[in-house]
Amino acid sequence: MNTGDTVIVDVDGTLAQFDPAAVNQWVLKSEKQWDPFFEFMRDAAVIQPVSSLVKMLKAQEQKIVICSGRPDSHRRHTLEWLDRHEIPYDGVYLRAVGDDQVDDEAVKQKLLEQIRADGFSPWLVLDDRDAVVARWRELGLTCLQCAPGGF
Repeated sequence: MNTGDTVIVDVDGTLAQFDPAAVNQWVLKSEKQWDPFFEFMRDAAVIQPVSSLVKMLKAQEQKIVICSGRPDSHRRHTLEWLDRHEIPYDGVYLRAVGDDQVDDEAVKQKLLEQIRADGFSPWLVLDDRDAVVARWRELGLTCLQCAPGGF
């Protein structure tokens, strides 16, 4: 039975159109190059079905928490994109500065601890990357995988 009030939502590949092959050289290797990635993603199209679902969940009084492997040093870019596409959110949790070498699934597990410490009660996650989806499920959350994520 659902006892939570919060839905966790990823950005790249979940809310924002994302082509892993196009950004591989910047963010899918151990050394990250965030500036060209954000320049490329600035005009990323919104994934309309996921955006619509997030808006419906918000209308049903769910709290929406954005949780992304994007670095906190580029928070402004993320907030601008969310606001431009009218994505509702109650909190935004991003990769800690200096954690570029940490796998996305470990980053998000750590962010989940902070999300809970901040008083949110997540029960559902929307994400795309296989390894991250598996981790959310290992942590006891229902995770809807919205796109292929074998990268």
